Amino acid sequence: MFSKPIFKQSVRSNGPLWLVITAVLSILITIFIVSFDADDIGQIVSAAEDTSFGDQVSDLGTLMGTLEMFFKMVAILLGLIYGVFCANNLVVSEIDSGSMAYTLSTPIKRGTVIFTKMVYMIGSIILMFAVTAGVGMGVTEIVHNNLSGNAITEDVEEAAAALDRDPSYVRDNLYMIKDDDYALQSGADARGMDETAYGKYLDEAMKRDSLDKASDEITDSRKDEYDDDDDMDKDDIEITTDELADDPGMILNDSDALQEGSKPLGMNVNEYRNYVNDLVDENENEEDEDTNGQMNPSAVLSTAKEVTESELDVSSATVDDNMNLMKNDSALQAAAEATDVPEDQLSEMIDESMVSSAIDSDEGTEFDLETFGWLILGSCLLTLAMGSISFFASTLFNRTNAAMAVGGGLPLAFYIVSIVIEQNDNLEDLKYITITTLYNTSEIIADGDFLIQMGVLAVIPVVLYVISGFIFTRKDLPL
Repeated sequence: MFSKPIFKQSVRSNGPLWLVITAVLSILITIFIVSFDADDIGQIVSAAEDTSFGDQVSDLGTLMGTLEMFFKMVAILLGLIYGVFCANNLVVSEIDSGSMAYTLSTPIKRGTVIFTKMVYMIGSIILMFAVTAGVGMGVTEIVHNNLSGNAITEDVEEAAAALDRDPSYVRDNLYMIKDDDYALQSGADARGMDETAYGKYLDEAMKRDSLDKASDEITDSRKDEYDDDDDMDKDDIEITTDELADDPGMILNDSDALQEGSKPLGMNVNEYRNYVNDLVDENENEEDEDTNGQMNPSAVLSTAKEVTESELDVSSATVDDNMNLMKNDSALQAAAEATDVPEDQLSEMIDESMVSSAIDSDEGTEFDLETFGWLILGSCLLTLAMGSISFFASTLFNRTNAAMAVGGGLPLAFYIVSIVIEQNDNLEDLKYITITTLYNTSEIIADGDFLIQMGVLAVIPVVLYVISGFIFTRKDLPL
């Protein structure tokens, strides 16, 4: 059923195209990852928020959102190009040129010929995406240090250098930065904050890391508890970091969560228990403040920013890049007068805004290996499905032009329709006429329901390759 000579001939005739497409994919995913900057992208997303492009760029504020765009747009298009040309080179081009007659004049059976060509095409597409995945993971680890653990930001690197410790260790133990004045100053300078704001950022970052670890432990405990309960699905069992932030009291009922949650803060269990109780009290106080009504921080900060630009004669972009300018003595005094907010309170609001932006930047750089794996798998399956359409057309027709028209035109039409749907919500019903919508990247990113769609994508190439083999072994060839 498998012929080494035919396989080698397939590699020789299609290998150069495979190398070019794979190299381009590898280069482009490298560019996407290296050029990603959560702060810069975040500003672009914010600027486009109220425009017609807001929905299209909303996910680009995170590294995973950027990779989602790469796989559903760039990788699919390049994979489509490879699939169309490879399928035609493997079968119909040989029939049209007469070289298939020479192949079939040997003792090799038709079934062996077509099976070997199928193996090459399927294997080459899988290998293409495997290489792309490997490059993507390698680059994100080198650039963002977030594959093997938490992302190591510039401030952590500078603080680690000041402490003469490994950056990965310092990242997992941020309290070390707060406990060292020199490290604190180094980190603050790298973040573009003063020490006060940077200290508040570290508090929030450690809180985030603590809740992450505690939520994992609580989720594991709930999995054991509800293992045999068919009424509890994954979402019911899982406790996310956000849910735990809203109800930190859950930590107090789980000894493992207390133990693990205390580590990022450098506390013992008793100290951490008191810390969690303080979080519970803070949440209750915030709810009371919300019911009493408060000033609009966004409006106040917007006014303060405009005053700073005027007072210091700087551009809006300059203030965006360095919000510390808003805490300049003259700018702060002028902003306090313009907003009727006391200077100390306004300074705290500026700090909170900087901290929030820094935390958002950290979260934007996070890399989820499982999500990345599903994005790769889905993109590969869709490319296999597109390629199987081209392969089917290549076995159905005896002329290259006809095979290209159907085998290339149909996948390209599917791709174009998917782009049109992205740009216009009113045309959403078009999703029923294209297989590209089976690759639901939005559900993958949101950890939603996408397995059935993935399953359908996996079935399509199986069916079409089987039919293609049946057609080729039984059709009359112009030999």
